[in-house]
Amino acid sequence: MATAPAIPLAAAPMVPAHVPAHLVGSFDIHNAPEMAQDPFAFVSRLHAGPDIFWSTDTMRDGTGDGCWVVTRGELMREILGDPSRFSSKGEAGFSKLIGEDWDMIPLEIDPPMHTAFREILNPILYPRVVARMTEGVVQRANDLIDQFADKDGCEFMSSFGTPFPISIFMQLMGLPQEWMSVFLVWEEDLLRGATPARRVAAAKAIRLYLDTLADERRANPKDDLASLVVTSKIDGRLWTDKEVIGALYLFFVGGLDTVASSLGWFFDFLARNPEKQQWLRDNPQEIPHAVEELVRRFSVVTSRRRCTRDLDFHGVQMKQGDWISLTYSAGSLDPSAFDNPLEVDFHRKGVRHFGFSFGPHFCIGTHLARREMAVALRLWLSRIPPFRIREGSQVARHGGGVFGISHLELAWD
Repeated sequence: MATAPAIPLAAAPMVPAHVPAHLVGSFDIHNAPEMAQDPFAFVSRLHAGPDIFWSTDTMRDGTGDGCWVVTRGELMREILGDPSRFSSKGEAGFSKLIGEDWDMIPLEIDPPMHTAFREILNPILYPRVVARMTEGVVQRANDLIDQFADKDGCEFMSSFGTPFPISIFMQLMGLPQEWMSVFLVWEEDLLRGATPARRVAAAKAIRLYLDTLADERRANPKDDLASLVVTSKIDGRLWTDKEVIGALYLFFVGGLDTVASSLGWFFDFLARNPEKQQWLRDNPQEIPHAVEELVRRFSVVTSRRRCTRDLDFHGVQMKQGDWISLTYSAGSLDPSAFDNPLEVDFHRKGVRHFGFSFGPHFCIGTHLARREMAVALRLWLSRIPPFRIREGSQVARHGGGVFGISHLELAWD
């Protein structure tokens, strides 16, 4: 096993006794300077080191504790597919952030209860349901493109990348469109707040809003996701207040970030690679497959699991309670699984990426996300001339629990 990029133990006082010094390293997805340049290149360098190492600065909950980092796709699949050894409970930690104790459902619960809740929630976004939503998805994309199609460019994230998927999600969940800007501030502060106080304030604001939403839908149910959550039954009973807030919190946080972040990376890449952009223009029928390759190349999420007992995991001694960080781009860019993993190859076969996770917690919104991404590419490329990064502008990129782009100036003739 290769050795980790060691850091001085004096700088890492929280290293537990069972972690050998040669496996201590640094992998800061939140604050490393490289995250503002190219988070994926930063992640890909992990593959030159060990398959598993202890990072002193990966945790995102502000505790200062370290965790194990797994760098290989097959090991990630083993962890994600085995909740008996690797639990997702507390994975996001938002309730702990505000001194409460509820699980984001179904993300932070394990089988068999996870399975029971997924059976209730899965039908919301079955392929046939998403197919019925396509007309509205197309209309929303066209409406946004109408606002800048006759200009010479736009700031992509604010004009399209963010409002396109988020407005669709908000309609699905039953959230008022006029609150979008407020929700996005809360989301940004929760996930990437500069101080713990900002993260806590955002977490509390979201909690209070979702409490109010749940009460409104109990009194006056509508045809939306929030109403389904508050009116559904499990084991013959209505969901508890903790279960309701846990499910609504998950959908709120997950629905406001991941697809928008992915679109930012897709369009940043295409703006810098005109030959790839032109190939998609010439081969629009290949866009659904191209989406899979782009999701592989730009897998944006980092998740984590916790050891349920002491165990030997591929020669590494882990203790009950140890956290394991799973940066999905490390699996999607694993050179043992993909030739030239940093290259976007629209002809690549057998794309088994981690863009939508793996195992029991495979993303519930996968079908809608894929449809949104494909529609965005197809309509944009059919209506907007060849585009590029606007000369003199700076692209604002960031790391964190979800790698993203906050500012992307595009220009066209």
